[in-house]
Amino acid sequence: MSALFIQGEVKSSIAGQRAEPTSVDTGRFLNSVDVILGKDIGIVFTDVEYAKHLEYGTSKFHARSHFRNTKFRNQDKVKEIIKEEIE
Repeated sequence: MSALFIQGEVKSSIAGQRAEPTSVDTGRFLNSVDVILGKDIGIVFTDVEYAKHLEYGTSKFHARSHFRNTKFRNQDKVKEIIKEEIE
């Protein structure tokens, strides 16, 4: 369930509800954030080709780092969720 939590947090970041600037124009990037759940793993990802430019920036605009900032901002919460799941 921690992957679902992170998916929601990444989407909130993209929508401008966190510290990063909003990255919503058409909603394509926001709606592309998906999750794959396995037995012991959860992967949050996007297949939008321009996501890497938003995440890392370009010579024309600064990085928005939605995925990386979400990871760092929520490390303790993810550990808490996982701990609750295994108890």
